[in-house]
Amino acid sequence: MLEINDLHLAYGDTQILKGVNLQVNRGDVVSIIGPSGTGKTTLLRCINYLAKPTSGTIQFDQVTMDYRKPDKAAIRNIRLHTAMVFQQFNVFKNMTVLQNVMDPLLVVQGKSKDEARAIAEQELDKVGLSAKLNHYPSQLSGGQLQRTGIARALAVKPEVILFDEPTSSLDPELVNEVLKVIKDVTSSGITALLVTHEMQFAKSISNRVVFMDQGVVAAEGTPAEIFDTPQLPRLAQFLNSERFA
Repeated sequence: MLEINDLHLAYGDTQILKGVNLQVNRGDVVSIIGPSGTGKTTLLRCINYLAKPTSGTIQFDQVTMDYRKPDKAAIRNIRLHTAMVFQQFNVFKNMTVLQNVMDPLLVVQGKSKDEARAIAEQELDKVGLSAKLNHYPSQLSGGQLQRTGIARALAVKPEVILFDEPTSSLDPELVNEVLKVIKDVTSSGITALLVTHEMQFAKSISNRVVFMDQGVVAAEGTPAEIFDTPQLPRLAQFLNSERFA
């Protein structure tokens, strides 16, 4: 359902992505791992055009786009069918939890206030925030803020959900509550791409794992192939540095 070919992105003279190829089938849960600075987050942001590639193509179901000639209709179509959960939560500080989740339903999808509220309440219940509907972000923990972001992403009923290191900004004691929600989400059958440094978690929820290094996909395979029997020396070195066991 999603195919990226020969994706390049540069900021000035700095090459970030150097010919990334990636194919994702419907229902896949793909974890993207690798050292910091190798383009994992940038790759996710290219999918919905939050980052603007230098060249390459993307096919999302029946929509095909050449990044050298971006098409507004194609970008809108892809964005309507994807949702992203950010590292830094990206919630509106002047809105309550409920209003944050209702906002894209009202503004982007044009739903009525009653329908948007019903959907938002349902998704917030799934992530364990029913008691926090009228709280503002300043009244929430980091874990609760990230769960709000996940509920907002799920509320728009995306075909693909993109998780960009969703636990990297959390205190260690809050990580598990967010990982549990992500595991529940991915077990529902939704297609998901997850950039993460949580190696054990990636192994447990993914059917495919992609290892990025120096701006390219250096290795990919099943969790067992990547974590238990890595063939690439650089991958083995990375896993050892992460103290993966």
